[in-house]
Amino acid sequence: MTTINEILDGAIAWIAGDPDPVTRKELQAVIDSGDFDDLADRMHGTLEFGTAGLRGIVGAGSNRMNRAVII
Repeated sequence: MTTINEILDGAIAWIAGDPDPVTRKELQAVIDSGDFDDLADRMHGTLEFGTAGLRGIVGAGSNRMNRAVII
């Protein structure tokens, strides 16, 4: 089981490496809001390729479609 500290550490690392200022700000806002359910969902795993390529909710985090996932 992943702890909230591990999720926060992952999110902070994600922000540091995200080339898009919009999604960096979005993820920081989720952290600041204290909505850890949303944060956990965004940071749980990574999007995977399916038969139609990558598909997912557009937003910040490793489990969302964004520039950092594509690059």
